[in-house]
Amino acid sequence: MSADHDVWSKQNVSFGNLEQGRAALQDTELLNPFYDAWTACLDRLDASPLAANTSLARQLPSHGVNALMIGEAGAGKSTLVKVLTGDEGIITSATQAGTHGDTRYKCPCGLNWIDTPGFKLPVSPEEATNRNQSQSVLSKWKDDFVWARWLKRINGFMTSSDLSVRPSVVVYCHRASSRIIPPRLLDMWRIPKAHNVPLIVCMTDVCGVDDSALRDVRKSMAGMLEDLGADPIGRFASLIEINSEQKTVRGHQYKVTGVKQLLEGVMNSLHPQHSMQLCSRPWIGM
Repeated sequence: MSADHDVWSKQNVSFGNLEQGRAALQDTELLNPFYDAWTACLDRLDASPLAANTSLARQLPSHGVNALMIGEAGAGKSTLVKVLTGDEGIITSATQAGTHGDTRYKCPCGLNWIDTPGFKLPVSPEEATNRNQSQSVLSKWKDDFVWARWLKRINGFMTSSDLSVRPSVVVYCHRASSRIIPPRLLDMWRIPKAHNVPLIVCMTDVCGVDDSALRDVRKSMAGMLEDLGADPIGRFASLIEINSEQKTVRGHQYKVTGVKQLLEGVMNSLHPQHSMQLCSRPWIGM
């Protein structure tokens, strides 16, 4: 893609503070440079000998771009959407599922947040094997079935022809105090990577763990993202540490942090070349 036609990718979206970022979400022209670069990419594809069908991709500006929020129950997905959008009607919970169905929150700028119900990470295959004596075959089969169904559901978002749900970026939320099961997380993170959809991993409620535990979680997450590797256009998944609410923990008051960086990360992850993922090719289909 020629940089001469891609003004969007040459700029870096940055906000002075969270309030400026939230104000930007109300700007109906915020994504116009991205849409221009998106359309220019499709125009060049139409003019090439590839004979790709660009009709679906050309509909994206009328639908907007979607950030798909996924994570375990209580990981803070809904809280983040609430902080970003200012929608006080969003139900949140730190201990159980606050969202019971996929909900799309539309911002005037064209960026939409798709909040999804939380899930429970099953134990790793190795741990499941070690538990065979105490875990029934039926229970293990149920865990495997539910997990496979969830992975299939995420893949369904990536391949949907419905642009009101198909994501342009995936945001995975993981509470810093929650268990880390690398095989399961990598199973999930490889799905957006396989479809060239950028991934942002958010460690939420980082004030809920002490400094030593936070260093361990940070190291583990960073190692998994390194194992995941770059996508086809050289982008690596990013890791952001977040406190989405002001709170007092162990006598220390923590401010809201990381939410601005998440918004910037979502905006800067949008790439016009992703338009090719929405184009059908006569010889292989979608």
